[in-house]
Amino acid sequence: MASPFSDFINEVKSTMDKFSEPNQIVMRIEPRLHDLVLNHDWLSRRFRRSLPDKPYSQYLLFSPPDKLFSVVSFVWRPDSGSPIHDHCTWGVIGQYEGEEEETRFRRSDDGTISEASVSTFKAGDVAHVYPPDRDIHRIFNHTATPTVSVHVYGGDIGTQARHVFDPSGKTRPFMSGYDTPPPD
Repeated sequence: MASPFSDFINEVKSTMDKFSEPNQIVMRIEPRLHDLVLNHDWLSRRFRRSLPDKPYSQYLLFSPPDKLFSVVSFVWRPDSGSPIHDHCTWGVIGQYEGEEEETRFRRSDDGTISEASVSTFKAGDVAHVYPPDRDIHRIFNHTATPTVSVHVYGGDIGTQARHVFDPSGKTRPFMSGYDTPPPD
């Protein structure tokens, strides 16, 4: 019997085989991820735990041998978040547990960044990112408990060359890597 997660992976693979444009891929994965994050029978507890010494933990759930995409769980500690960053690829983000705030930024021609919008995502909500216009954001958990979101990215996001931005728009390169989940 197939699991909800293996069914989801097969649907992502099928989508990747049929489409190449980021917006086509994202629009087809969004409803599938929405269904997956509403189902709480598939994500092991070890991939829903925060690490005590980090604002957020990033756990690789799946990446095929060809690295065409990756599926990752993020666990955000209370009152913690990410720096302002980009992805340099498409992504679909589904809220699994808790509530997270996303602040999106736009980059002007002179390189400075400004806040474009702020959204709050609750369990079951899904959003997306893709360059160049919808790729820079920051995530924050304002709640008193850890939150969990599931992300699907084009390529292997842990090895993807990306950028962190300071408020003036200055960038520095970074590669996120993956965390080792604590044992069950």
